[in-house]
Amino acid sequence: MPNTSAHILVVDDEPDIRNILQDILQDEGYSVSVAENAEQARIRFKEDQPHLVMLDIWMPGEDGMSVLKHWVETEQLQNTPVVMISGHGTVENAVEAVRLGAYDFLEKPLSTGKLLLSVERGLENASLRRENQKLKSRLKSDDPMIANSDASRELMRHIQLLGPTDSWVFITGESGTGKHLVAKKVHENSPRAENAFVELNLAAMPAENVAQALFGSEHGGNVVLGRFEAAKGGTLFINEVLDLTLETQNKLYSALQERQFLRVGGTQYVELDVRVIVTTSGNPQNAVSEGLFREDLYYHLNVIPIDVPPLRQRKQDLPELIAMFIEGVAQKTNAPAPDITVAALQWLTDFHWPGNVRQLQNIVQRLIILNMGKVIDVAQVESALGGDANIKPEGVSNEMPDYFDHDMRSAKESFEKAYLSYHLGKVDGNVSALAKKIGLERTHLYRKLKNLNINAKDAKS
Repeated sequence: MPNTSAHILVVDDEPDIRNILQDILQDEGYSVSVAENAEQARIRFKEDQPHLVMLDIWMPGEDGMSVLKHWVETEQLQNTPVVMISGHGTVENAVEAVRLGAYDFLEKPLSTGKLLLSVERGLENASLRRENQKLKSRLKSDDPMIANSDASRELMRHIQLLGPTDSWVFITGESGTGKHLVAKKVHENSPRAENAFVELNLAAMPAENVAQALFGSEHGGNVVLGRFEAAKGGTLFINEVLDLTLETQNKLYSALQERQFLRVGGTQYVELDVRVIVTTSGNPQNAVSEGLFREDLYYHLNVIPIDVPPLRQRKQDLPELIAMFIEGVAQKTNAPAPDITVAALQWLTDFHWPGNVRQLQNIVQRLIILNMGKVIDVAQVESALGGDANIKPEGVSNEMPDYFDHDMRSAKESFEKAYLSYHLGKVDGNVSALAKKIGLERTHLYRKLKNLNINAKDAKS
């Protein structure tokens, strides 16, 4: 059965061919638009966003191969199959078309049976690819949320309540607490779960590239789709939203308010159909009061707030989390999952975890790689934590750090390592942000991190 909701674009310089193809396809229940040259093809493709394209190779001026190559290079096709047609077909033409990214190649005069079969199979193939992408996305996010503590159970309750709504969500919490996982769970519990979950991580992107990444761009007939269009019908996840420049905040507010937007350099509005979930490890109220974040945008995004509690408030979750990470890391590294002594497990449970879940996962990975199948004991845990171990676990009776018993030079080094590791986790491994936070010149900070054997990558998500 043909997909009667599918839209097909026919591109051919011969009016008779265009009209015949249009009549045949419309008789089969498809909606059809036509173009007679490369320029019109690009315009129609951008405006109609067809599900399949019939594209003639030989056209005056720019040929079909060039149009196909342009669409592939600018990543416009996504899951849109292109069937090339030609009255001068050769094996070389067919091979080159498929190599460039065409789904099929048909020779003129066209057989109605072959034409309809190619269209039907092309649409089915595209549908299967979309389903596979959704399935892979859902499998990747199939991370269990441990909820043995009161704080985690309350968090899960919020996710279950918010998921079925279509409200925008503002997630706050310290770095490394699992805000990304919470966003995925909200999406998976929503009516949009079958559609895309598209991410934009502002912490890893230069500010000048953010607007184009969000809204896409148009230049000289070239169209690059942004995250809003990629997430159509699904969820757009914006990580560290407070990093938006005021100019981009203005554009985002307008897009959310009007439910439409312009691509960068574009002239025609594009409909906005996404659920927006944003996160920050900063303080949004402070950013608003300091004039760094638009107040109206904050309230627009903050329809439903969720605060993800730090790991130190979820102690009951730790034993199961540790067991899950040990099993997961062992599988990924092809290493045997080691046993852990009761004392070592208690030590890890009592630790303050300033870097939260991300720090715990890194430490578990370090323990497995360094011990390779040996039983994990307290000494190995302290060794894996390194300078972090000087941040005393909660409940330890001696309030003075261990390095107070060391000589001045060793104590200073231990303190600096613990201090820098702690604040590096707070800024998600961003050395420039760390330098600004602690008031140290960046070059000097890089040298100090190297001397103390602190790897900034360990603090990144």
